[in-house]
Amino acid sequence: VMEVAQGAEGWSVVMDSPMNRRIDHTTPMMLTGPAVGHDLMKTAADPEGRTVLGTLNNCGAGRTPWGTYLTCEENFNGYFGFSAAIPAEGESDDAKKAKLDAANAARTDAMKRYGIGGVSRYRYEQFDARFDLAQTPNEPNRHGYIVEIDPARPDAMPVKHTALGRIKHENAASVVARDGRVVVYMGDDERGEFLYRWVSRDAYVPGGDTSTLLVEGMLSVARFAPDGTGEWLDLTPETTGMTAAEIAIHTRMAGSKVGATTMDRPEWVAVNPVAIEAYCALTNNS
Repeated sequence: VMEVAQGAEGWSVVMDSPMNRRIDHTTPMMLTGPAVGHDLMKTAADPEGRTVLGTLNNCGAGRTPWGTYLTCEENFNGYFGFSAAIPAEGESDDAKKAKLDAANAARTDAMKRYGIGGVSRYRYEQFDARFDLAQTPNEPNRHGYIVEIDPARPDAMPVKHTALGRIKHENAASVVARDGRVVVYMGDDERGEFLYRWVSRDAYVPGGDTSTLLVEGMLSVARFAPDGTGEWLDLTPETTGMTAAEIAIHTRMAGSKVGATTMDRPEWVAVNPVAIEAYCALTNNS
């Protein structure tokens, strides 16, 4: 985060601004929403399941009507693996395969659905127990969310909003509906995954309290008909057979349970600021 100002020679960074700061893989972040305190969110370092270190693999973004920044955790799975599966120098192919097979046998169904396991892309697990699935299996459940950052308040802790679901977030396109409620459209950027929508319970009031707008509301997933029409399916305990916390943490499985339409990598979503229209760019599907 940095402050810029326009001068005689154009724009430049205000080098001594108190707003300048770096947010990284070790920055403390507060959890909100139904997943807070759930057993799947607890670790030895955070036994209450309320505070997470860092935001991972941030992709696109979004701006809220009240001026905060939404950064989107996408391919967070690439940071977690089994340290025991990392091959040693000079190890035979058979030994490498045996180690990898043993690690993969320990993967849960949820890990498989999110592509977590084996040897990670970045091998953090080789150096930090937080990323070793054998030692800290719940840590991946604490990533894959929309993270709200207030650029103008360096003392404000970033917030991970679990109510908006745990997926491979590409961006967050927000708009104020005609009744004043906040709507956020989100794509899960992986082949065969879904398009989501969040609608706040409360209306947005400029200058008013915004603390509930990304915490209390309804998360829905898209289902399309062959003729191109579609509907939003609410993800609730009644429709999914899952608890609210499980829906927030295992959102992909919740979408499958209600029969959402698999898509060709729902990537960028944009909203029309003057008409009731939203657009989704799909990347590919081999």
